[in-house]
Amino acid sequence: MKYFEFIKRLATFKKYPLFRTVPFRYLLLNILLLSILISLPFITSLLATVNTFSSLSEIGDEIPEFQIANGEYQGEEKLLNLNDQQLLFTPDISQDDTAELGDDILFAFLSDGIYIKDIQNGTFSYSFIGDINDNESLEQFVSSQMSSLYFYIFIYITIYVVVIYFFIFTLMLMLSLLLSFIANLAGRKTDYMNWFKIGSYIMMLLALPIGIIAAYTETFYWVILVTALIPYIYYFKKLPKQKKTHS
Repeated sequence: MKYFEFIKRLATFKKYPLFRTVPFRYLLLNILLLSILISLPFITSLLATVNTFSSLSEIGDEIPEFQIANGEYQGEEKLLNLNDQQLLFTPDISQDDTAELGDDILFAFLSDGIYIKDIQNGTFSYSFIGDINDNESLEQFVSSQMSSLYFYIFIYITIYVVVIYFFIFTLMLMLSLLLSFIANLAGRKTDYMNWFKIGSYIMMLLALPIGIIAAYTETFYWVILVTALIPYIYYFKKLPKQKKTHS
């Protein structure tokens, strides 16, 4: 497949000028793959949280008795261990004090809302889960509504990846324009779209090992992307010099 020919050229530092022939759809595909790889740590962590939550049915008798009244948790404090993770029920910690929560806590019923690890902002008011107002409704939700929850999680992940996609597209477009401008100042024949195309391959290939590592370590090593300078510099050196015009 021609798509993989460009990967081979990038990895072997051969025929860099021919990246101008990369179809635009390959560029879009690379940015999509890059978006997914960058989102991978978030996706795996979120799915782990949902899977842990779904396993509450296995220890339903250990869930403390509680009620959600006027947007506040009323019940005892209890910490449940499940699948090497923890779920907390507490009336003593609010949404403003989530820094007190340990790293092992994936989900928590706080005094004034719920906490979900690795979700942007992390906390939500109890109106977000209006169908759950006591321990019995929580057990019923886990046993009968988890399929719907997975659907909403899928939608959330899709929106997250799409937002990352457009952010990366805009960022790489600006980077390509900047690099093309610098190359032009240096007297090289250049085109921003060529920078855009080769840059999409560079970033996608670098994000592949980084994303996989981050999925297991929960840390995305942005500093490794500095290695992208190597193929960028090599490509710059392959650009032909502009012919001087004589007046």
